[in-house]
Amino acid sequence: MRSDEIDARLSQIETDWKMILDASRGTEIAHKRAIQTFFDQYSRAVYRYLLGSVRDADAADELFQEFALRISKGSFRNADQSRGRFRAYLKSALINLVIEHRRKMSKKPGSIHVEPGELKNPEAALEAEFTKTWRNELLSRTWKQLEAEDRQKGRSYYIVLKYQTEHPQVTSADAAEQLNAQLPAERAPLTAAGLRKTLQRAREKFAELLLDEVSRSLHDPRFEELENELVELELDPYCRSALRRRRET
Repeated sequence: MRSDEIDARLSQIETDWKMILDASRGTEIAHKRAIQTFFDQYSRAVYRYLLGSVRDADAADELFQEFALRISKGSFRNADQSRGRFRAYLKSALINLVIEHRRKMSKKPGSIHVEPGELKNPEAALEAEFTKTWRNELLSRTWKQLEAEDRQKGRSYYIVLKYQTEHPQVTSADAAEQLNAQLPAERAPLTAAGLRKTLQRAREKFAELLLDEVSRSLHDPRFEELENELVELELDPYCRSALRRRRET
């Protein structure tokens, strides 16, 4: 499913659960705000995980709505959102939801027979899918943040870094020539040397933004926890130098 199709489905789903939440009398304002914050931060990652796990858009829609309802009823009230534990809690909740779905589907007439052991022990594959989805979401947010800052400050970090990521074998001179055709006319043309310098700064900025994204997902972690999270998500190669600078300061 394309990114724009996911956005369209998420938009409709979020409209539905917000209406349900607004109609739920007796739910305190603080809890509603917490739910809103949760979905602002995590809805895309949750939906992508469900879609990747069940491989069916309609089923993913239903599971997302079920997940939203459980949250609106307070299932996350006691979740510890400090020091990285929240991701583990979220992962467990989503895996259980997918397992429930698979068990229900296996009992339907005409469904493909699944061995009981396969139903009881799907955690490894589902955990790997969750980790991949979470990692990709953090990277996606970082790219968007870099692009947004470039628009505000008139920089070219995003376009230069994106080009180099997609065309790693192109020489600096050829890359500069091709990128100059894409940059706004008011920007100074890139030279090969200027592109290399811009690329270095873009990598440093991307690393700093990625560290910030991971930190926000951990809710103000200690340095060791941030470092461990980067290793677990295999994001540490992107920001080793930035992490070293942050450790020193």
